[in-house]
Amino acid sequence: MKILIPIIFGFAGSLLPAQETEPAIPPLVAKKALQWMQHPDASKRAAAYRTFQLYGDEGGSIYRRTLEKARTLHGKKLADILGNERSNPFSDLPAIAEELQTERTRIYKLIKTDYKKQPDKIAMLRRETESLQKLNDRARKIAEKDPESLDNSVKAIATALAEVTREVNIIDKTEFDRNKLDLDDALMSVYEGEVYLKNRKAVAGIRQEMETLAAARRDNDACEWANGLQKDFTHHLNEFRSLFALSPLRMEDKLSDAAVGHSKDMASMGFFAHQSPIPEKKSPGDRARLAGFKHAWSGENIFMGSSSPIAAYNAWFGSDGHRFIMFANGPNLIGIGPHGKHWTMMTGRK
Repeated sequence: MKILIPIIFGFAGSLLPAQETEPAIPPLVAKKALQWMQHPDASKRAAAYRTFQLYGDEGGSIYRRTLEKARTLHGKKLADILGNERSNPFSDLPAIAEELQTERTRIYKLIKTDYKKQPDKIAMLRRETESLQKLNDRARKIAEKDPESLDNSVKAIATALAEVTREVNIIDKTEFDRNKLDLDDALMSVYEGEVYLKNRKAVAGIRQEMETLAAARRDNDACEWANGLQKDFTHHLNEFRSLFALSPLRMEDKLSDAAVGHSKDMASMGFFAHQSPIPEKKSPGDRARLAGFKHAWSGENIFMGSSSPIAAYNAWFGSDGHRFIMFANGPNLIGIGPHGKHWTMMTGRK
C-alpha cells in the first residue's frame, strides 16, 4: 500500500530580504551628478539628468531632491553675478528707477500747482526740477551701459534652471512643451531671477524713454522748414518734458506758421495779447485754421523781451498758466514762432 504524504510549501517572510521601494542610488553618483548639473557645458548637464533617469520612476524622490539642490545652487551663482558691480553694471538702477518714478509723480504735482507767480515758490520749483534732472541723468547713464556680458551670463544660468524645471515636470508628469525652455519662467523660480528681471525691466524702461526722446529730436531736426531757434526751443522743452515721462512734442509746420504770424503781428502792430486786433486772426483757433492746421490746437503762450529760446522757456516756466501748457499731458504737436524779441508757442494734438 502506498502512503500519500501531502507536501506543503510554506514561505517564511522573515527569512527573505525585504523588497526596497526605491533603489539605492550611490551617494557618490548622486554627488557627481549634482556637480555636473552646475556645469556650463550642456552635454555635461544632460549626462547628469540621464544618470538619474536610468533608475526610472522609482528613483523619482531622490532625483527631485537633487534637482531642487541644483536650483538652489543656480540661484546662488546668479546672486553672485548680480551682486558684483563688475559683472552687473546695472545693480543700482532698480532702486534709482523706483525713486525716479516716485519723484516724478511728486514733482509733477508741483509743476501743475498754481503758485500765483510767487518768486519763492517758483525758485523752489526750479530746485525740485533740477534735482529730478540729476536723478534722471544718473538713471540714463547706467542704462546706457552695455548689457551683453551680463545677459549672456544670466542666460546660461536661466537655461540650466529651465532644464531643472523640465525635469521636475517630467517627474510630476505635468503637461508641458518639452521642446521649449521658458527662460523667464525659469528665472522666476528663484528670488535672484526675479531681481534680474526687475533690473532688466528698469533698464528697458529708461532706454525706451531715451529712444523716444531721441526719435522726436531726429524728426524735429529733419524739419527743413524750421530754423535753429524753433528747433532749439523744442529740444529744450522736450528734454524737460521727458523728466516727467511726458510724450515729446513734434514740430508742425502749419501750427508754427500760425505762431510765427502772431509774433510778427504783435511786433509790427505794437500789441501783446492772445487776442489779435486782426478780425480773421482774432483767436488762436482762428490763426491755426487760417494757417491750414488740420488738427486740434490746445494752448498758446506768448513772450516778449528776448530772442533767446531759453529766456522764453524760463519766463513761461515761472508763469503758472504758461507752465501748465508746456507740461500738459495731452498735446503731441508744437508750433513755435520766434520773431525778434517776440515768441508765440502753440500746442495741438494729432
